[in-house]
Amino acid sequence: MKICTILRSFFCGIVLCCLFTGCDNPQSITLDQDDARVAGFYCDYLIRSGVAPSAAGVSNLAHLSTAEIDTLLVRHYLTRESFNRRLLFYKRSPERWQAVLELVQLNIRKKIVGEQ
Repeated sequence: MKICTILRSFFCGIVLCCLFTGCDNPQSITLDQDDARVAGFYCDYLIRSGVAPSAAGVSNLAHLSTAEIDTLLVRHYLTRESFNRRLLFYKRSPERWQAVLELVQLNIRKKIVGEQ
């Protein structure tokens, strides 16, 4: 009986510790202009390729040509080299990549609402 109480208390303590460690305010990541450019490019890429739904809610997957991708890169003031460097940076900084993806989601929502 005593071991059961000890184990229950230990388990409850671990659960409480896990809950409280998730309650602190995570350090917010401030995205720079390059992050915003990558997010804008990725948003447009997903919408044009059909991965993100359109305002009509229909997603037809399409393969973008190299020329179309280059056009999107130029529109967002990126080059293939700068984009690739940024992707390498995000591989070393997954928290920043997560923040960029959240910005992509926000941009997609704004564009879909704007089309309606």
